[in-house]
Amino acid sequence: MPMTWEAVTAITSLLSSLAVLAAVVVALQQVRVGAAQVEHLRRATQLEGTMKIFAMLGSAEQQRARRFIALELAARLNDPVFRSEVPLLTMAPSLEDHHELLVLRLMEMIGTYVKHGLLDADIVFDYWIPAVTTTWERLDALGIITTHRSAVGPEMWENFEDLYWRGQRWRARPPTHPAEAHRRGDARPRTPKS
Repeated sequence: MPMTWEAVTAITSLLSSLAVLAAVVVALQQVRVGAAQVEHLRRATQLEGTMKIFAMLGSAEQQRARRFIALELAARLNDPVFRSEVPLLTMAPSLEDHHELLVLRLMEMIGTYVKHGLLDADIVFDYWIPAVTTTWERLDALGIITTHRSAVGPEMWENFEDLYWRGQRWRARPPTHPAEAHRRGDARPRTPKS
Protein backbone atom coordinates (compact mmCIF):
# COMPACT_ATOMS: atom_id res chain seq x y z
CA MET A 1 0.00 0.00 0.00
CA PRO A 2 1.59 3.23 -1.11
CA MET A 3 1.80 6.15 1.34
CA THR A 4 -0.07 9.24 0.42
CA TRP A 5 1.20 12.75 0.96
CA GLU A 6 -1.49 13.25 3.53
CA ALA A 7 -0.20 10.30 5.56
CA VAL A 8 3.40 11.54 5.31
CA THR A 9 2.29 15.02 6.38
CA ALA A 10 0.30 13.59 9.32
CA ILE A 11 3.26 11.48 10.48
CA THR A 12 5.61 14.44 10.14
CA SER A 13 3.21 16.65 12.10
CA LEU A 14 2.92 13.99 14.80
CA LEU A 15 6.71 13.67 15.07
CA SER A 16 7.07 17.46 15.21
CA SER A 17 4.43 17.65 17.93
CA LEU A 18 6.19 14.92 19.91
CA ALA A 19 9.52 16.79 19.55
CA VAL A 20 7.89 20.01 20.77
CA LEU A 21 6.25 18.17 23.67
CA ALA A 22 9.60 16.61 24.63
CA ALA A 23 11.23 20.05 24.50
CA VAL A 24 8.48 21.48 26.72
CA VAL A 25 8.92 18.65 29.25
CA VAL A 26 12.69 19.22 29.32
CA ALA A 27 12.19 22.99 29.66
CA LEU A 28 9.74 22.52 32.54
CA GLN A 29 12.21 20.26 34.30
CA GLN A 30 14.93 22.87 33.85
CA VAL A 31 12.63 25.56 35.24
CA ARG A 32 11.93 23.39 38.30
CA VAL A 33 15.64 22.77 38.84
CA GLY A 34 16.37 26.47 38.35
CA ALA A 35 13.63 27.47 40.79
CA ALA A 36 14.99 25.01 43.35
CA GLN A 37 18.48 26.45 42.91
CA VAL A 38 17.19 30.01 43.30
CA GLU A 39 15.28 29.03 46.45
CA HIS A 40 18.38 27.31 47.83
CA LEU A 41 20.47 30.42 47.09
CA ARG A 42 17.82 32.66 48.68
CA ARG A 43 17.77 30.56 51.84
CA ALA A 44 21.57 30.45 52.02
CA THR A 45 21.72 34.22 51.65
CA GLN A 46 19.03 34.68 54.31
CA LEU A 47 20.92 32.35 56.65
CA GLU A 48 24.12 34.30 56.16
CA GLY A 49 22.33 37.59 56.83
CA THR A 50 20.52 36.14 59.84
CA MET A 51 23.77 34.86 61.32
CA LYS A 52 25.34 38.31 60.94
CA ILE A 53 22.35 39.99 62.58
CA PHE A 54 22.38 37.47 65.44
CA ALA A 55 26.11 38.13 65.90
CA MET A 56 25.36 41.85 66.12
CA LEU A 57 22.51 41.25 68.59
CA GLY A 58 24.72 39.03 70.72
CA SER A 59 27.71 41.36 70.67
CA ALA A 60 29.10 42.63 73.95
CA GLU A 61 28.20 46.19 72.92
CA GLN A 62 24.53 45.29 72.37
CA GLN A 63 24.39 43.28 75.58
CA ARG A 64 25.76 46.25 77.55
CA ALA A 65 23.29 48.57 75.82
CA ARG A 66 20.29 46.31 76.59
CA ARG A 67 21.51 45.98 80.19
CA PHE A 68 21.74 49.80 80.34
CA ILE A 69 18.13 50.08 79.14
CA ALA A 70 16.94 47.48 81.65
CA LEU A 71 18.88 48.61 84.70
CA GLU A 72 20.23 52.16 84.35
CA LEU A 73 18.20 54.21 81.89
CA ALA A 74 15.35 55.06 84.27
CA ALA A 75 17.81 56.50 86.82
CA ARG A 76 19.79 58.34 84.12
CA LEU A 77 16.59 60.04 82.98
CA ASN A 78 16.54 61.79 86.38
CA ASP A 79 19.76 63.60 85.38
CA PRO A 80 18.66 66.89 83.74
CA VAL A 81 21.64 66.98 81.36
CA PHE A 82 21.06 63.41 80.19
CA ARG A 83 17.32 63.99 79.87
CA SER A 84 17.85 67.18 77.85
CA GLU A 85 19.95 65.22 75.34
CA VAL A 86 17.26 62.60 74.67
CA PRO A 87 15.24 64.69 72.18
CA LEU A 88 18.45 65.75 70.37
CA LEU A 89 18.54 62.45 68.51
CA THR A 90 19.16 64.15 65.16
CA MET A 91 22.15 66.01 66.62
CA ALA A 92 23.85 62.69 67.48
CA PRO A 93 24.17 62.69 71.27
CA SER A 94 27.07 60.72 72.61
CA LEU A 95 26.62 56.99 72.09
CA GLU A 96 28.87 56.51 75.10
CA ASP A 97 26.19 58.12 77.27
CA HIS A 98 23.07 57.16 75.29
CA HIS A 99 23.47 53.41 74.91
CA GLU A 100 19.76 53.12 74.14
CA LEU A 101 20.50 54.52 70.67
CA LEU A 102 22.69 51.53 69.83
CA VAL A 103 19.79 49.18 70.49
CA LEU A 104 17.21 51.42 68.82
CA ARG A 105 19.24 51.69 65.62
CA LEU A 106 19.89 47.96 65.39
CA MET A 107 16.27 47.06 66.13
CA GLU A 108 15.10 49.60 63.54
CA MET A 109 17.40 48.00 60.97
CA ILE A 110 16.17 44.50 61.83
CA GLY A 111 12.58 45.71 61.65
CA THR A 112 13.24 47.15 58.18
CA TYR A 113 14.79 43.89 56.98
CA VAL A 114 11.93 41.80 58.37
CA LYS A 115 9.30 44.13 56.89
CA HIS A 116 10.84 43.80 53.43
CA GLY A 117 11.38 40.04 53.66
CA LEU A 118 15.19 40.23 53.80
CA LEU A 119 15.18 38.44 57.15
CA ASP A 120 12.83 35.61 58.00
CA ALA A 121 10.50 36.88 60.73
CA ASP A 122 9.92 33.39 62.17
CA ILE A 123 13.65 32.90 62.73
CA VAL A 124 14.11 36.34 64.25
CA PHE A 125 11.15 35.90 66.60
CA ASP A 126 11.93 32.30 67.49
CA TYR A 127 15.35 33.38 68.68
CA TRP A 128 14.99 37.02 69.79
CA ILE A 129 11.36 37.71 70.72
CA PRO A 130 12.19 38.32 74.41
CA ALA A 131 14.79 40.97 73.54
CA VAL A 132 12.52 42.64 70.96
CA THR A 133 9.57 42.71 73.36
CA THR A 134 11.29 43.77 76.56
CA THR A 135 13.40 46.42 74.84
CA TRP A 136 10.48 48.05 73.02
CA GLU A 137 8.23 47.96 76.07
CA ARG A 138 10.91 49.39 78.37
CA LEU A 139 11.83 52.23 76.00
CA ASP A 140 8.17 53.01 75.39
CA ALA A 141 7.33 52.97 79.11
CA LEU A 142 10.24 55.32 79.87
CA GLY A 143 8.98 57.76 77.23
CA ILE A 144 12.03 57.46 74.97
CA ILE A 145 9.98 56.55 71.89
CA THR A 146 7.49 59.39 72.47
CA THR A 147 10.29 61.91 73.08
CA HIS A 148 12.10 60.93 69.89
CA ARG A 149 8.88 61.04 67.88
CA SER A 150 8.01 64.45 69.29
CA ALA A 151 11.44 65.75 68.29
CA VAL A 152 11.80 64.07 64.89
CA GLY A 153 8.42 62.89 63.68
CA PRO A 154 5.93 60.05 64.02
CA GLU A 155 7.89 57.79 61.66
CA MET A 156 10.82 57.60 64.11
CA TRP A 157 11.45 53.98 65.09
CA GLU A 158 8.44 52.82 63.04
CA ASN A 159 10.22 49.69 61.82
CA PHE A 160 11.21 48.73 65.35
CA GLU A 161 7.58 49.25 66.38
CA ASP A 162 6.43 47.17 63.41
CA LEU A 163 8.89 44.46 64.48
CA TYR A 164 7.44 44.58 68.00
CA TRP A 165 3.82 44.23 66.80
CA ARG A 166 4.72 41.48 64.33
CA GLY A 167 6.40 39.72 67.23
CA GLN A 168 3.25 40.01 69.33
CA ARG A 169 1.18 38.47 66.51
CA TRP A 170 3.83 35.74 66.12
CA ARG A 171 3.58 34.98 69.84
CA ALA A 172 -0.22 34.86 69.70
CA ARG A 173 -0.43 32.38 66.83
CA PRO A 174 -1.10 28.75 67.70
CA PRO A 175 2.08 26.71 68.20
CA THR A 176 2.67 24.02 65.59
CA HIS A 177 5.58 22.12 67.13
CA PRO A 178 5.71 20.22 70.45
CA ALA A 179 8.75 22.19 71.69
CA GLU A 180 7.02 25.46 70.85
CA ALA A 181 3.86 24.33 72.64
CA HIS A 182 5.93 23.35 75.69
CA ARG A 183 7.70 26.74 75.76
CA ARG A 184 4.33 28.45 75.73
CA GLY A 185 2.91 26.15 78.43
CA ASP A 186 0.51 24.22 76.19
CA ALA A 187 0.07 20.50 76.74
CA ARG A 188 0.08 19.66 73.04
CA PRO A 189 0.73 21.43 69.75
CA ARG A 190 -2.14 22.73 67.67
CA THR A 191 -2.24 22.87 63.95
CA PRO A 192 -2.92 26.22 62.30
CA LYS A 193 -6.41 26.73 60.88
CA SER A 194 -6.55 26.68 57.13
